[in-house]
Amino acid sequence: MSALTVLIAPTGSAHSVLSALTDLSAAGMVDDFLWVADPSAQAQLASVVLVSGGRARDVALPELVSARRTSLLRVCSVVPALPGERRLSVGDETGIADQLIRATGAGEVVRIRALVARGPVVGSPGEIAVPGWHNVIISPEDSRGPEFGRIPLGENPTADDLGRYAAPVIAGLAGLWRRLDHAPLDRLPVVPGQSVRLARSFYRSLRTDDVESALSSALLTNDGVLPLPSDQRSQVVYVADVATATATMADVFWRKHAAVLRGPRQAYAANPPQQIGALTVLRMFFAFVWASIRNAPAAWYRSVVDSVSSKIAVGVEQAVFQGQPAAYQVVVNGRTSSGRVAGWADIGAASTALSGALFDPSGQLADADSDLSQVWQDYARSALTLADAGERSRDLPPIQVGSARAIVKHSAEVVPGPSAAFRAIPGPVAAAVEVDGVDPTDVLGAADLANRLTDLESSADHGVGARSTLTELRGWQRNLGRSFGVAAAQRLGDAFHGAYNEVQQLLHQVNTAVAPPPEPDQRNKSLGRAIQLTVVLLVLLAALFVYLTLKWDVAWWVSLLIVLSAVLFGLGLCLWGFVQSQRTIFAMLHQRRATIDRLEVDRHNLRAALRDVRRLAQAYGQFLSWNRALGAYLEAPLGSPAAAGAAALPISVGLPMSTGLGTAQPHDPDVDDAVGYLRRELFRPGWLTPSWDNVIVSHIPPRQGSREVGAEASPVWLDHGRGTGSSLDRWSADLYSGVIGSTGADMVWGDALRSLGGPLGELVPRLVGTVAVAGGATLPLAEFLADIDRDAPPTGSFDHALLTDTAVTGGAAAVRVDVRHRVRTGLGIVCAATQLSEAIGLDYLRAPGGEGASTGTWEAPPSAVPPVVDSPAPRLEPDQFRPPEMGQA
Repeated sequence: MSALTVLIAPTGSAHSVLSALTDLSAAGMVDDFLWVADPSAQAQLASVVLVSGGRARDVALPELVSARRTSLLRVCSVVPALPGERRLSVGDETGIADQLIRATGAGEVVRIRALVARGPVVGSPGEIAVPGWHNVIISPEDSRGPEFGRIPLGENPTADDLGRYAAPVIAGLAGLWRRLDHAPLDRLPVVPGQSVRLARSFYRSLRTDDVESALSSALLTNDGVLPLPSDQRSQVVYVADVATATATMADVFWRKHAAVLRGPRQAYAANPPQQIGALTVLRMFFAFVWASIRNAPAAWYRSVVDSVSSKIAVGVEQAVFQGQPAAYQVVVNGRTSSGRVAGWADIGAASTALSGALFDPSGQLADADSDLSQVWQDYARSALTLADAGERSRDLPPIQVGSARAIVKHSAEVVPGPSAAFRAIPGPVAAAVEVDGVDPTDVLGAADLANRLTDLESSADHGVGARSTLTELRGWQRNLGRSFGVAAAQRLGDAFHGAYNEVQQLLHQVNTAVAPPPEPDQRNKSLGRAIQLTVVLLVLLAALFVYLTLKWDVAWWVSLLIVLSAVLFGLGLCLWGFVQSQRTIFAMLHQRRATIDRLEVDRHNLRAALRDVRRLAQAYGQFLSWNRALGAYLEAPLGSPAAAGAAALPISVGLPMSTGLGTAQPHDPDVDDAVGYLRRELFRPGWLTPSWDNVIVSHIPPRQGSREVGAEASPVWLDHGRGTGSSLDRWSADLYSGVIGSTGADMVWGDALRSLGGPLGELVPRLVGTVAVAGGATLPLAEFLADIDRDAPPTGSFDHALLTDTAVTGGAAAVRVDVRHRVRTGLGIVCAATQLSEAIGLDYLRAPGGEGASTGTWEAPPSAVPPVVDSPAPRLEPDQFRPPEMGQA
C-alpha cells in the first residue's frame, strides 16, 4: 500500500515538531512526509514542504500527487493545546483535509488530531474533539518503556521540548517510523461523540553495523584461501600433493573429451606384392611390340607409367599458390608474412584457409564451428570441484584422500586469476615483440613470447632487456606449473602442437608422394630395336616361303609350318627379353599402386589434421576466456558486499527516553565463535555453484523463449573465445579486469543472516548483547529494548496530569490498546509500541483553574464513552484495583 502522510500545523511553537521530525528524518528513522504550515480552507493549497532525508523543500502539490500513486492518505493536525498558543480552526483543518483528499484521490483516509498538552488541556470542546477525527492527546510524560517508571513533563515547556517529546509520538501515530508498518490508528475506529484518547509511543532501533562488519569481514574476506567445506557424510581436507591432484583432474577431464584433442585417423593398409597375370604380361608385350613397330617404345613406357601416376597427382603447390599462398607459408614455415613467429591464432586461421584451398576451393563444404559447450561446462565443474569438493558429475568426481574428499587450498592452484598474470615486460621490449602480458594459463602465448624474445636477443637495442625478460618468464612459468588450469592448458597446447606438426609432415608427404616418371633406359631402346629387327626378319622369312611355295612348288603346309615356327620362336625370344628387361617397371607399378593407397590415407588424414588444428585453435581461444572468467571468480568467489547506502546522520543527544538508538558492541571472541559456526553452516560441498551460476546468468542470460533456464542454458558456452569480440570474450575480459564481479558475498551474507535468525539464533544474543545507547550509557540488550520488541497485553497507565481525579479513579488513565511492531534489520531490530487509552469524555479532562473542563452549552455525558477497538485488540477485562501512585492526585 502506498501511503502519504501530511502534517498540518500553525506557525509558532508547533514548528518545533517539524524541526524534531526533520532531525529524525536525517537520522534515517522516519519516512518522507509533507508539512503544511498555517493552511487556510479559503485558499487553494498550491505547495507543501516535503521532508526527505533530513532536507525540507517546497514542492508543488499538483506535481507531487500526479507523480505518485496514493492509496492511503494520513492527515495529522498538530494542535498545541497550551495556554497562549495559536491553533488552526476546525474549519481550516477540515477544509485542508478535503483538498488533500481530492488532490490525491486516496481510497482510504485517516484523520488524526494530535493535541500537545502539558497540563490542563486548553481549548473549547469543539476545538479539542472534532467528530470524524482521531482526537489523541499526547500524554505529557517520558519513560524508557511501558513497564518502566515515567517522568512527568513540566507545564511550561520550551519550544524545543515541545517538539522533542511530541515528535516521536506523532511519528508512531501517523505511521512515519521507517521500515515499520506501524500505524495503530489505520484500523482503529474513530470514537463517537466528543471524546479523546491519551497516547504515548516507544521506539527502539538497534544498529549492528559494527557486529555485521566484523562478521562479514571474517566470513567473506577474499585472501586467496578457499574455505574448507563442512559435510556431515564425509570429511573434507586440504590436499597435500597439489600437483598430482590437479594433474589427475586434468587427465580425467581430457580423457572424457579426447575427441577434442585428436580426431579419427585412417591407418595405412598393408600392400603385399601382387603377381602379374600372363594375360596382363601378353597385353603389355604386344602393346610394346606395336609401339616398337611404330618406333615409339618410349611413348609406350610413359603411357604405362602415367596410367598409374595420373591417378595420384594431387597438385598441392598449384592449389595453395593459386588459393592461399600466405596460409601455406604460415602453416609450413611457422612465420607470418612479416617474419615474426606465427601464434596459435595465426596458425588456426591459416589452417582453415589452407583446408578450403586444398579440399573445398568452391567453399561449399566448409566445416561448421565445433560445439564445445559440454567441454567448457565440464571444465568449469572440474575447477569448482577442486575448490569446494562438490559432486557435480559422475565422470569428474572430487579428489579422494583415503576416505575423505579433498580440495585445493589456494584458488591460484585451481585456476590462477588476474593477479598471477605475467606483466614484467619492459615497454621497449613489449613494443618490439608486440606483447604486453601473458595470462597465467596461456601456455601457447608464453611459448610464442619466449620465441619472440629469443629472436630479439640478437638485437643490439633490446638484447639485454629481452634476455632478462626471458629469464623472468621462465621463472614465472615454473611457479604456476602445478595449477589445474596450467595442467589442462599444457595438454591442450601439446595437442595443438601435435596436430600442427602432423599437418606439416602430411603436407610434405602429399607434396612429394609422386616423383616424375623416369625416362626409358637403354635396355628398353635396345629391346625395341631387337623387336623391330625380329619383325623385319619374320616378314622377310614369310615372304620368302610364300615365293618358294608359289614358284618352286614347295608344299604350302611346309612353308606355313616353318613360318609359324619362326614367328613363335622369334616372339618367344622377344617375350623372354621383354619380361627380363621390364622387371623394373613391374616393381614400379606395384610401388605406385601402394603409393596411391597411402596418398589417399594421407589426404584424408591431412584434412582431419587441419580440422583438428582449426578445432583446437577454437578450443584454445575459448579455453583462455573461460580461464579468465574462472580465475577472476575463484580469486574473489564472493566478490564484495553491496555498497551500503549513504549513512544517516547520527543523533547523540536530544532524544527522549521513549526513543532509543543503540549500537551493538561486539566482542572479538564472540565474533570468532560465530564465524566458526557460520563457516560450518554455510560452506558445504558445492557452495560455489549458486554464485558462479549467478555470475553467468546475470550478465548473459538464456535467450528469450528458451525452454531451459539456468547457467547451462546461457548462450555464452557456444561463443568464440579470446580476441573475437564475442559475448564470452567481453564478459570474461570484464571479469578479468574487475569491471564486474561475483555477487556471492551478498548471497552468502543473506544465508548467514537467515542462519542467525534460525538454527544459529542462539549466537545473536552474544553478538549484540551489549548496546551503546546514543547519548547514554552502555546497557544490556534486554534493558535497552525495554520489552517493546515483544507483544504484551495492555497494561499500565498514563500520566494523570490531564485527567480529573474522578477520571483516574474510574480507570480512564489505564492503557487499553497496545499496538507493537518489529522488524529485523540484519542482526539488528527496529521496534515500536504505541499505547492508547479508552475513549475519554471531555468532562474527564482537567480544565485550566478547575477540576472539570469548561463545557459551555455542551452537556457532558454521565460516564466515559466505552472504548471501541478492532477485532485484533485484546478483550477488555475489568480494571483491577491499583493503589494511587506517589505524587499523583
